[in-house]
Amino acid sequence: MKRNVKIEIMGFRLIFMGGIRIVDSEQEYENEFTARFANDSVEELVDAFNSDQPSRGWVSARGRFLGALRQAFLDTDIDCTSFISEEGMSLDYPIRLEGKIIFQVKENQ
Repeated sequence: MKRNVKIEIMGFRLIFMGGIRIVDSEQEYENEFTARFANDSVEELVDAFNSDQPSRGWVSARGRFLGALRQAFLDTDIDCTSFISEEGMSLDYPIRLEGKIIFQVKENQ
């Protein structure tokens, strides 16, 4: 059984449930990871996601990293609906880019 972890980062309440869930994100804040992803290609974003995805540790810096990564994906013209929703981003599986769509890579696929 997975345990839900709730943390608050600069006015955001994040709930870790095999992914991130963003709640109360109306507040503007500066995220040091936003600039890191600003000029990354989609392939580089996928690599960053897949490098972090197996991690089960949780600290506030990881929350900011994943929040900025999620926004970087949303700022592209790539279909990310397999792992990103309005509420958050799933970290359950690695991802891969095929054309203009990102898919979760589930075992035996």
